[in-house]
Amino acid sequence: MTPKTAFLLRIEKTIRYLVSNGLTKQIIMILIKIKHLLFASGNMLLLWVFYNFTFFMLVACSHREQVYSLETEIMISADWSRSGLNEKEQDYGATTVFYPTDGSSPIMVLMGDRTYKTVYLKEGRYDVVLFNRSFDDFGNLGFRGEDAYRTLEAHATNVVTKDVPSTEIIIMDSPDELAADCMESFEVTPGMSGNYSSGMTNWGGKKIDGSKNGCQLCFLPQKLTQKITVKIRIKGMNNIRNATCKLDGIAESVFLASGQISEKTVAQEFCLGNPVYNSGSATDGTLSASISVFGFDTEISHNLHLRAELVDGKTTFEESFDDLKISQLEEGDGRMSIFIDMTCEKKVPNVKVEGSSGFDANVDDWEDEVNSDIDI
Repeated sequence: MTPKTAFLLRIEKTIRYLVSNGLTKQIIMILIKIKHLLFASGNMLLLWVFYNFTFFMLVACSHREQVYSLETEIMISADWSRSGLNEKEQDYGATTVFYPTDGSSPIMVLMGDRTYKTVYLKEGRYDVVLFNRSFDDFGNLGFRGEDAYRTLEAHATNVVTKDVPSTEIIIMDSPDELAADCMESFEVTPGMSGNYSSGMTNWGGKKIDGSKNGCQLCFLPQKLTQKITVKIRIKGMNNIRNATCKLDGIAESVFLASGQISEKTVAQEFCLGNPVYNSGSATDGTLSASISVFGFDTEISHNLHLRAELVDGKTTFEESFDDLKISQLEEGDGRMSIFIDMTCEKKVPNVKVEGSSGFDANVDDWEDEVNSDIDI
């Protein structure tokens, strides 16, 4: 056997090994054709380069097989039907974070399609959190405590601190809507890999499905933010140019793992709108607004302060409401929303119009006037 023939046989052996390790038939046929062309040319240098190339592929396939043998394929599946999020949220994807219980660094998985994602995990035990969007994809919502499962916390970012008359933290804009689900002490074992097939098992209220190629984790995210609707009946509403409210007793943040709100409370400021005049009246009516909050304890007393700028451009109207009457309304999907309904005791004074006439029905900047009967 000549050295040239022996070298050719070594290449042939390498290619056959690649076939046994799963390289596609089409690629193998191309390699064989290249081998024959190089042999026919008699160029030993090119044959040597080709041999090293195929040997490198052999090593790579062997290394890949070794790496994957240490990991288990996990399918993340999320059903968002009970999250209460609008349809546009699906364009932002989702994030899953695996927190190893041994204290090592968390593993973050970005999901372009928020309904499923395949990942590979090493053996171990994990606490898992899944939520909509990503850590950096919200407008008025931030995170802290990301390094640990129990401390992962969402909070509003558009916040100011006022020192007069006393120190007060105020959320200036509603936080973005947030939905999440979690799973604790999920264990990845060697038995999950390969042809793993077992019956569906309950795991902390979630489902872990055995599948042919690994394991499927099923999440059912639910909203962690809450809706509050405020409605104020005002005499002399036509004299108001714009109005804002400040509501106290708002939870500062929420923990994703437990869904528990923080013990610390702050105030939240918001603008009133949606003017609705009473039937047959051009002066009296209601203003309202809906806001999103992390949490609102209905068992404690809450206060609200109304401040309005009048149409003369210089007069302000203010009224405070103590110990608010709060109602809870069940929405169609089972979630509870908060409804606060009140009536101003004072009448807004009549002032001379300067520029925009505020909530008057003739103002083009506001939506069409709606006349309706208001139940007192």
